[in-house]
Amino acid sequence: MIPIVPSGRALWLLAGASALFLVSAAAGLAVDVLVVALAYWDGRRARVPNVSRRAPGASSLGGAMEVSIAVANEARRPVRVRVTDDLDPRLERLPPAERPGGAADPWENGVSITVPPASSVRLSYRVRPRTRGFLELGDVHLRTLGWMGLAWARTVVTAEHVVRVQPGLSGFFRRKSHAVRQSLRTPGLRRIRRRGEGSEFESLREYVRGDDPRAIDWKASARRSRYVVRNYQAERNQNLVLAIDAGRHMREQLIDRERADFALAAAMLLAGRAQAYGDRVATLVFDDRIRHLSPPRRVNMGAMADTLTGVEARLVEPNYPLAVATLARTVRKRSLVALFCDVIDGDVSRALVASLTRITRTHLPMAVAIRNPELERAASRAPSSEADAYDRAAAEELVQARAAALQTMRRSGILVVDAEPGDALAATLEKYVEVKERGLL
Repeated sequence: MIPIVPSGRALWLLAGASALFLVSAAAGLAVDVLVVALAYWDGRRARVPNVSRRAPGASSLGGAMEVSIAVANEARRPVRVRVTDDLDPRLERLPPAERPGGAADPWENGVSITVPPASSVRLSYRVRPRTRGFLELGDVHLRTLGWMGLAWARTVVTAEHVVRVQPGLSGFFRRKSHAVRQSLRTPGLRRIRRRGEGSEFESLREYVRGDDPRAIDWKASARRSRYVVRNYQAERNQNLVLAIDAGRHMREQLIDRERADFALAAAMLLAGRAQAYGDRVATLVFDDRIRHLSPPRRVNMGAMADTLTGVEARLVEPNYPLAVATLARTVRKRSLVALFCDVIDGDVSRALVASLTRITRTHLPMAVAIRNPELERAASRAPSSEADAYDRAAAEELVQARAAALQTMRRSGILVVDAEPGDALAATLEKYVEVKERGLL
């Protein structure tokens, strides 16, 4: 990188000095040398201000975040600077609201500002992540104009930031049942209780009309000469296993993001709900190999976010027998195994059903299958050409094979959450709440 760049003023002076060559070549050359020397001296004498950048450590996929750059001038005269910085190509810089549509991005070639003496100026812009993962903001590039205005001093400030882009939760809930809304409103680690539900005794209270007679405590009622019923709450200290298929089906684009993004968002939500219930959570990420495995433990949402943010779906077939065998060796206590996947390919579906069926004796498996609405529309769309007819037949075959695989799971004692992308989070959470409150685990 050239550290000093001539300014427009220096170039105009050089252009004007070229007219002297018509009179005297020596005079013209002398003026050019003088201008170049002054520009070099001006660039070397430029007082480079201090630069710092502030960026959030985490963001949600689909949301916008603000990045700010502070330029501090400690000199006794104003300084003219041009600022820009490097962005990960997976980050989209959003235009400011006041910039008309179609106008060039002012950050592309640098934003020019004048910083008064002994003061600072803060610039900001918004970016939106295009994908989930760990995205980087690179170096800050600075051009400082010398006090004569003849040259810019170029400086690179090392200011790397890594932004953790998590699967976003906002905007995913198209419907929330009463159970889900009540569950989401339950704050922190308070004890969760619903009358007549759950499996863990919580307290006694007087019988009221409408209570289940099976909940009457006859011994306590005899001592008090009135009917007394038992209150139950969802059992705590149970195990939840988040098993995430990171194979090729999870890379399929649904709406505006991968199927894996919806699955990971639902897994994050379940982990948060498990934290409120006091359950322990294990995590298993796999494709054709085991990519991540953590045993059951109390939920650390920061560590969970790091794990799920870094999940990358690969174009390989998932190895369900390996995943289930690894799970059986790692988690001995009976657990709810929430497997985030989809069932389209016949061979893969048979391996999935066989693997989950094998663990029904020791665990309670729950398959969270996220549908492709476009595939279902293609299976019901009236064909207008011979090619459309073939497409519809292929789509119908996939939809029927998927429905058959899910029905086989249900008959085998496997819980099934079959939802469209927009309903996946609410449906998964609702099923987990049902498992807890009915004591199915």
